[in-house]
Amino acid sequence: MNYEEFIEYVKENLAACYKDIILTEEIDNNGLHKEGQQKELDKCEVVVQKVVKNNGIQLDAVSIYEEGERVSPNIYLKPFYDSYMMGKPLDFVMTEIVFRYRNEKAETDFDYIDLNEYDEIKNDIVLRLINYERNKDMLEGCPYIKYLDLAISFRYVIKESALGLASILITNREFERWKISVDELYRKALSNSMQKYPWCMEPLSKLVLECFDDRIKNELNQEIVDVLQSNDNLDLGVNLYVMTNRTKAFGAGCILYDDVISNFARVQEANVFILPSSVHEVMLLPEEDDISAQFLLELLTEANRSSVGLIDLLSDNIYYYDRNADEITICNV
Repeated sequence: MNYEEFIEYVKENLAACYKDIILTEEIDNNGLHKEGQQKELDKCEVVVQKVVKNNGIQLDAVSIYEEGERVSPNIYLKPFYDSYMMGKPLDFVMTEIVFRYRNEKAETDFDYIDLNEYDEIKNDIVLRLINYERNKDMLEGCPYIKYLDLAISFRYVIKESALGLASILITNREFERWKISVDELYRKALSNSMQKYPWCMEPLSKLVLECFDDRIKNELNQEIVDVLQSNDNLDLGVNLYVMTNRTKAFGAGCILYDDVISNFARVQEANVFILPSSVHEVMLLPEEDDISAQFLLELLTEANRSSVGLIDLLSDNIYYYDRNADEITICNV
């Protein structure tokens, strides 16, 4: 079964699979079906659609709508197809899709949201920093602000859960009804983002040590571990910092937060190179005489090509903060 056939199979059979699982659980728990349960499940609808993600990436997703429901979580199908191709039985894969849907629905507690009422939702609108050129088609349908080679877009956060942030893109349809300016929207989204998702920053070496903490402790004696952990940049030999937000999701927007970059430059007593490593974080490197902007650009380009998935790519340019001008610009190399 190829991928297209798998998608069609899900579309045609997931509703029956979902119904069987629900009714089997009812029998196991109560010995009988709830009154009307079977009729309600007969009306559930399975919708398979292409969802446009960041950078124009299209992913196939399935949603299940029971009677009267207007919103439902998207379950992306490619990972399940990969499991099937690796040998998982098809009926087992279908069951996994159902349980993923139920878990995400329980975690996010989807309800209908009226985005037209700005006063009702304004405190949950946040900003996201994305690539301008790669998202041009999407940006035509929503309010945004051009920033360097990037764009600041806006989203309404439905809920934060263990599965991440469930959010909806603010489009021109609701924005035009709000009768506010894009600058006002930006100020509100920036304020919300700084309060709800504050920035955090760590030396790159500390993050590397944390990733390999158990292995380091097993292979090195405690004295060496203590030395490494007490010298933030000793093992890497570079004064490189990673900045993101507390959720580590779309944390690159932290470069827009009030005074964050300027205060970092003041503490470091240097101008700062900013490497947009992904939409989720940026790397900050205080300028020194032996640092080559061309080398940094090549480093970023190689990372984008080999390590950063296209859906998470932010930019192929590096940025430069001049503390005298108090300005971030694209670094000319």
